[in-house]
Amino acid sequence: MNSLIFGKHLALHKIVPANVIGWFTPLGNPSMLAPGQKQLGSIRDWLRNKLQRDHKESEDRDFLSNNGILLAVPKKKVSHQKKRQKLYGPGKKQLKMIHHLNKCPSCGHYKRANTLCMYCVGQIRHVWKMHTTTEEVKPRQEEELSELDHRVLYPGKRQTKYAKDLNNKDDYLERRIRTLKKE
Repeated sequence: MNSLIFGKHLALHKIVPANVIGWFTPLGNPSMLAPGQKQLGSIRDWLRNKLQRDHKESEDRDFLSNNGILLAVPKKKVSHQKKRQKLYGPGKKQLKMIHHLNKCPSCGHYKRANTLCMYCVGQIRHVWKMHTTTEEVKPRQEEELSELDHRVLYPGKRQTKYAKDLNNKDDYLERRIRTLKKE
């Protein structure tokens, strides 16, 4: 094994070059040892053993520490049928009827108690939109342009069939059903 594994991606020879290892004299050079001190072997052997021990310990630690978290993840998406069974199931999980309905004092539509009437909110939004939108002001020199001249000067984008279908929202969007008036 000419290079040691350091972590997952780095090799020892990339971190500690071979010519630098000789400079670690207490481990590499027996003449520099203190009297009575045992020679520890080469720095390469010591680093190899240390890195291998650390690598094995980290693998064991990672497997045991993350094991519970990995098992707690849902394996598959909950199907439509299972969602409906929970929603309409027995007991407190079942959908409840809305009994707290009142009449809106201004328009007379049904609404939930202590909430705003959605019909009135829609009317207010419509009024705000009408007051906040400004009309496009065309420059005077473009007022006399014909439709053909306008198309030649400003070609713009051509919409694809898909984009045209997206603009027609009434076909694919389900609108909120209007509430009934109270009689």
